[in-house]
Amino acid sequence: MNYKKVIIIGDQGRGKTTLAKKLSEILHTESHSTDDYYEVKFTKIRDREESIESISKNYDKDEWIVEGSSPHLLKPGFQKADVIIYLKHNNIIYQWWVLIKRGFFAKNETWKGIYRLLKHVYYKKRGLYKGKLSYEEIIAPYRSKVVELSSFKQIQNFIASLEIEKRVR
Repeated sequence: MNYKKVIIIGDQGRGKTTLAKKLSEILHTESHSTDDYYEVKFTKIRDREESIESISKNYDKDEWIVEGSSPHLLKPGFQKADVIIYLKHNNIIYQWWVLIKRGFFAKNETWKGIYRLLKHVYYKKRGLYKGKLSYEEIIAPYRSKVVELSSFKQIQNFIASLEIEKRVR
């Protein structure tokens, strides 16, 4: 588990940012979010090619953690990553609950924005976006280095195993 280059991909509301921050502390590595490449979170991306070029500079470094749910920004790092951590919700109702709760406490969040996000999640979960691949399909070529976590307990156990390994070294 000598992870120096980490990608965290997955469902909205699963805890990608929280996990990235925790791993950043454990591994003493800077973390980056694909959210930073949007002018308006989740909706209005900056120039696509410019964003890909900019985030790719991180992938050329010796150590990094990049998290997000934007495949076009994560894809350039998949080959270079030591591990791809895939966080997913097994239950859409629970995912919606997490997103509503998070949106309720978020600054600058509107009910319209929360509704759009819930609708987006529904369409994504049901495969209703024609021509768009699921996360499983996107990471399939890299399956040998994918760690799939679908519960908070699994995430906590993964973090604990890294902390134990770090102490042993």
